[in-house]
Amino acid sequence: MWATAHIKGSYYFKKPIFGASPLQIHGEDASRLVGGIVEKGFSTPSSAPRPSVLPFPVARHRSHGGPRWTPVGGGVNSYDDDEEEDEEIFGGFDSSAAFAKPVQRKDKKGLDFTRWRDVIAGGDSSGVHKLDKDNNFIQSKKPKNASKLVETSHRSEAMDEDKDSGQFGEVKEQKQDVSDMAIDVTQKNIRADVPAAEHFVQMAETSRNAIAETREDMFIDKGLGLSEFPNKEMGNEIEGTSLEGQIDGENRARLGRMSSNEIAEAQAEIMARMSPALIEVLKKRGQDKLKKKKWSGSDTAATGEVKTLQDGSALIDAPAFSHGDSSDAVMKTDAKEKWRDQGNDSDPQFIPKNSSLWDSWSKRVENVREIRFSLDGSIVKSDFAKTASTGRLPAQSEFTANNVAQRDFLRTEGDPGAAGYTIKEAVALTRSVVPGQRALALHIIAAILNSAINSMYENKVGYTLRFAETDGLIDWEAIWAFALGPEPELALSLRICLDDNHNSVVLACAKVFQSMLSFDMNENFFDTSEKAPPIQVDVYTAAVFRSKPDIDVGFLHGGFWKYSAKPSNIFSFPEGVQDKPEGEHTIQDDVIVSGQDVAAGLVRMGILPRICYLLETQPSTSLEECLLSIVIALARHSPICATAIMKCHRLVQTVVVRFTSKEEIKINPPKIKSVILLKVLARLDKKNCLEFIKNGIFQKVTWHLVRYASLDQWMKSGRESCKLSSTLLVEQLRLWKVCIAYGCCVSYFVDLFPALRIWLNVPSFQKLVEYDVLSEFAAISKEAYLVLEALTKRLPNFYSPRHQTADVTAEEMETWCWSHVGPLVDLALDWMVLKDIAPISRFFDRQNRENEDNMLQDSTICSLLWVISSVMHMISSVLEAVIPVDTSEFSGGCLPWLPEFVPKIGLKLIKNRYFCYSGVDVSDSDCNLAGGGCFFEFLFQLRYKSEQEMSMATASCLQGLVQIVVSVDKLILLANPEINNLSSQYQSMSREDKILADGMLQSSLVELRALLTTHTKFAFRSRNDMQSIEMFGRGGPAPGVGVGWGASGGGFWSKTVLLAQVDARLITCLLELFQTFFVKDPVTVENLHSSMQRINTALETCLTAGPRDRSVVDKLFDLLFQVPVLKCLEFGIDQFLRLNDGLKVFGWNYRGEEYQGFCAVLVSHFKSRWLSVKKKSKSTEESQNVGQKMLKKGNVPLETIYEEIDASFMDNNAITFLTHEWSNQRLPLPQHWFLSPISTVHHNRDANFRKVSSTENFEEEQAGLLTVAQGGLFFLLGLEAMSAFLSPGSHSSVQNVSVVWKLHALSVTLVNGTGVLEDEKSRDVYETLQSVYGQEVDKLKLAEGERTDSGLLQFQSEVNESYSTFIEMLVEQFAAVSYGDLVFGRQISVYLHRRVEASVRLATWNALSNARALELLPPLEKCFSKADGYLEPIEDGEKLLEAYAKSWISGALDKAASRRSVSYILVLHHLSSFIFGNCIGEKLLLRNQLIKSLLRDYSRKVQHQGMMMNLLRYKEPTTGGFEEACEVEKRLQLLRDACGGSSSLLNQVERLDESMKKEESADSGA
Repeated sequence: MWATAHIKGSYYFKKPIFGASPLQIHGEDASRLVGGIVEKGFSTPSSAPRPSVLPFPVARHRSHGGPRWTPVGGGVNSYDDDEEEDEEIFGGFDSSAAFAKPVQRKDKKGLDFTRWRDVIAGGDSSGVHKLDKDNNFIQSKKPKNASKLVETSHRSEAMDEDKDSGQFGEVKEQKQDVSDMAIDVTQKNIRADVPAAEHFVQMAETSRNAIAETREDMFIDKGLGLSEFPNKEMGNEIEGTSLEGQIDGENRARLGRMSSNEIAEAQAEIMARMSPALIEVLKKRGQDKLKKKKWSGSDTAATGEVKTLQDGSALIDAPAFSHGDSSDAVMKTDAKEKWRDQGNDSDPQFIPKNSSLWDSWSKRVENVREIRFSLDGSIVKSDFAKTASTGRLPAQSEFTANNVAQRDFLRTEGDPGAAGYTIKEAVALTRSVVPGQRALALHIIAAILNSAINSMYENKVGYTLRFAETDGLIDWEAIWAFALGPEPELALSLRICLDDNHNSVVLACAKVFQSMLSFDMNENFFDTSEKAPPIQVDVYTAAVFRSKPDIDVGFLHGGFWKYSAKPSNIFSFPEGVQDKPEGEHTIQDDVIVSGQDVAAGLVRMGILPRICYLLETQPSTSLEECLLSIVIALARHSPICATAIMKCHRLVQTVVVRFTSKEEIKINPPKIKSVILLKVLARLDKKNCLEFIKNGIFQKVTWHLVRYASLDQWMKSGRESCKLSSTLLVEQLRLWKVCIAYGCCVSYFVDLFPALRIWLNVPSFQKLVEYDVLSEFAAISKEAYLVLEALTKRLPNFYSPRHQTADVTAEEMETWCWSHVGPLVDLALDWMVLKDIAPISRFFDRQNRENEDNMLQDSTICSLLWVISSVMHMISSVLEAVIPVDTSEFSGGCLPWLPEFVPKIGLKLIKNRYFCYSGVDVSDSDCNLAGGGCFFEFLFQLRYKSEQEMSMATASCLQGLVQIVVSVDKLILLANPEINNLSSQYQSMSREDKILADGMLQSSLVELRALLTTHTKFAFRSRNDMQSIEMFGRGGPAPGVGVGWGASGGGFWSKTVLLAQVDARLITCLLELFQTFFVKDPVTVENLHSSMQRINTALETCLTAGPRDRSVVDKLFDLLFQVPVLKCLEFGIDQFLRLNDGLKVFGWNYRGEEYQGFCAVLVSHFKSRWLSVKKKSKSTEESQNVGQKMLKKGNVPLETIYEEIDASFMDNNAITFLTHEWSNQRLPLPQHWFLSPISTVHHNRDANFRKVSSTENFEEEQAGLLTVAQGGLFFLLGLEAMSAFLSPGSHSSVQNVSVVWKLHALSVTLVNGTGVLEDEKSRDVYETLQSVYGQEVDKLKLAEGERTDSGLLQFQSEVNESYSTFIEMLVEQFAAVSYGDLVFGRQISVYLHRRVEASVRLATWNALSNARALELLPPLEKCFSKADGYLEPIEDGEKLLEAYAKSWISGALDKAASRRSVSYILVLHHLSSFIFGNCIGEKLLLRNQLIKSLLRDYSRKVQHQGMMMNLLRYKEPTTGGFEEACEVEKRLQLLRDACGGSSSLLNQVERLDESMKKEESADSGA
């Protein structure tokens, strides 16, 4: 469809040449042709036939015109005589030359790439629209010098195009128009006696001169004179057009040809001829120019041009440009524009804090432009960097400015003589007129992408911004980000190549798509994820970014994720698109969307219809596999892309037909990919699954499940056949499992069970090992038991009288029958007999464990562990289905009977040594596993000694084992509550019966406690790395999909993160298990440590959850906010206060109803705040139509987004999808998530509270917010106390959060009002938190010493760059309602601390001064930290000192002086220390200005006499008292000197002196 929409200006449409037969180049001929071209990476020309003519240089698009053939110049190539006969093959071109006419390029009205970077990275739909035609003056008016360009070569366009590819503004618009002109170069325009190389050099010069003149005319036409020409903004390109720039270029070129000794001699000669004064003036002027250039970099980035080595003159004049300055400026501007376009109204908040990280990352990406790659994707060393830095060609280079054009006609940028290709050169080569060259370029790009993605995945997670530029390291992350970025326009070029009529090019293009979409890496991630039974949902892979922090939520991070490309901009063309105007949809729109998200751009470009067409043309097996891989990657992208696949005409039907029509019995990779595609589409939406079942697609693609009658038949088919059939059967079982999860295809079990039984039985492992198919068999068995686990979810109530019959109430909601469960449990229990599983039983033989380390790394062990894991989870699901929800309907609350498999399962675990059962009377300190050779010990060792996938299998086994133990104990206890007393009554009971009667859980507490303690330590080692994955508000820096987000190690799509999430589910299961001990056992000093450790474990586990782990976080919130947990925290607070001498112990306690209230409001708040999902009320189709209408109108109004917050994130009773979105949810949680109850401002603006219409409702809302804040303060203090009782090596969630965020959260609480200060208990808690954080600040200050640039309290950098606005809100509230409240004043004084950044201190002081609230601040000794934190170091900032003086003069300090407020002490201290200290240079002038201002104020205001006297006699509070008389006299003399001879000011000094003497005499007389 994409090609159909552009049929008039299609990229692949070629005008036929009459009188000549088309050139047919087969694969073999193409390879010979490429091998015969003298090209980079090739040696001397081979003996293959050579054309007698050279192809015309590559056009920007192949559709812009076919090749023009010109005679070969003698200086280009020389051929041997024996090759002349071979040239006759190409003789047909001479006969067709007479009929060839230049292709007139159609003027594309909407094609304008000049503003692509304005909308490159945002989800904003305003980025995708047709530019205003009035502003695009280039299209409406042709340049005056256009006639000069008619005879210019397209070669000059190719040479100059990439030179300006990274620059923007009006210059690029003009150059675009120039390149769009019709070009007619025929043989009569070229003199035969002029060599081709010289001709191209002449054309290049003509092109540059014409473009320069046209650029000048462009500005004149716009009303700009030459004097107004923005040469400073245009960078070195414009400088080259002015006289000064030409002179500078000549000078730099001459310097480039001089040696270092010659330059030194010339400098000495110049220095000798000039006077020292003149030299200083010139140096200063040069520094000023550099400063101006530096500070104007961000403004010039939009139009500045970075010179690259494009031709001979550029090679010589290379030092004339400053690559670093220009590139930095471009990237800094792009960062801000990209951030705004992503839906953020202001500049990115990360720039102040992480500007150095952003700058370093920008430079890394910029440097990729110069990197060259070999044909296999590896980096080759080039002389480019040396030439760019020195301006001189290397000695071994044979090229000069005169013969530069001879080197290579395929280069469009950089150094054409260097080896290898840059990424942009390879992309340009994909548009060659030679199919072999196009295929070669695509192979290079695929190799680059594969090398980049594989190298990134091998790095450590969370180290994307920590790349060290040292020798031997390659920055593959930056290479990947640049390749997928907007500048190379890779997606557009690949989409064009997919329309190629050469199969080799199409296949190579499909492989590049597969690499660009990170298909193999993503499928590996999803395959591993589906092996873990606890994780049965997928996640979409579309690129996303965080919404910016808002003041309504206290600037807390962790906002909703949004798609980088708006779903409304990802649309397939509707019917009738050919009837729409051509200018409505432009390629620029596609480029913009692909720059935001490559997969979204491909769908927008109509790749799906093209793939469908290719599949219908009977492609090769390799091409079909690649095409299906692309469709799978697009299906995993987002719901809109999945919908586009389902709605693409005949696409799914073609896939199914290809699966069933050709060689049904033979299994090949395309068949496997077809089943995977159907499975992915079914997981995305239940409607898709029902459609597949209704149309019979499910039955057609799953018939292989009944193909094998016995295991021997399968094994004898051959190893390769077993591998393919294993993979296919696994995917077919997964497809069936998806249908079962939706309540469909449950009845198929009866028909499929006979064939399924082959994989459920325990096999003969010796035969499997002989045929080397053990791993393949285990994969099928594991998936078969996972299907049974899914079936158990469809079991009816066990104790219902009708449970024995299948109750099919609806076609789409089927139920399974309990009559099938018993035999299946027996089959599963056979896998629980570990001694029958030979590879695992070796670990229990202590005499045969010499090679234990090698055994731990055995892949067969891992596959068998996955089988055991699926068996355990299947049994656990059966037991959970037996447990009734409500036992009140039974007499006495006891179950009437138990199914016989319940005790059988328990005894099987006991007899097969799954636990060591070391006893129960063991303290936590003795939780070391006793060596008993049990399976639990085996799993315990595997978890911490094996690689990631085996660790996941181990953790999954442990979780299934724990769930079985808990369920068996619970069912036995429900059946007989007195069962625990039976072991003491019957001494003759066997050991197994006693353990079962006492409870397996109680007998294995030692092992489980050790597991929780040890597992927590290992699970949280990667927690900091996970928190560092998210950077610049994104999950990765690249617009790829999944692993293609470009984060180091795979980021959120790595096995490291997946393992952490599997561990989190195990830890949550263990915490639920030990939660009962909070209720049974009262908290004491002895068990306080273990209790606090479990609370901290729950907090840490919350940080590892991803989008599909909302149920885990929901359970953790329920565990944390229970009355026993809050009582434990209160006990910890009391112990913490008693051990801290600087804090007072509370004289009150919370009541039981207060605990219950806190639990209710806190769990409701946290779930609503962090687990809610944003749902749009409009359908996707409606949003899509809205986006299309806006594009049609050509305007970009602000979209009205109708959304509501839905806190019920999952409905297990009505599952409609099995794939979660990253967008519209907030997980993973930020580190400071627990601060949200006290960091909410004006919550009534939220969508849930917009209908407040009465004062009564508003008061209820405010009361609810107050209760949430009170509970949040108590919870925060409890966490602070908890951190004091953790072991030194433990990770503490609260300690990992900066004190800046904690102090900020306390301030946000007061913006809503002083309700928390009016309640006695919450006031004491608030004041205690202030003191705790004051002590922490004092400790940090002491550790940092006298450093003032340490960033201790960087509110503006860490919280938000517009923090001054928040300060104004806070001070306004303080002045209005505080009435000088001491606790409120202490909180305001935080922002006057000397370690707070100067801008925040200035904003706080000005707000207090303007509000006349300086006197409301507390005394210095009652502030939240020690006095020296406010007084040292001495203030020397001009703005703050002037603000102090202004407040003094305005009278804002008058009352503060009488109250001895901290504000008055600060002014006295800093003004006195600065004025009477040592001031030199510019500070001396500031000191004199301050003195004069104070003296003039003293002359006008008599009441300030005491303040002036205190200023003269001020002495630091630490020393006490006033200065001695001699020191006061020195200060008076300093005032006289600063008066500058002003008699009026001197009189005031004398008057002040007399007043002080009178006061001293009066004091002495008294």
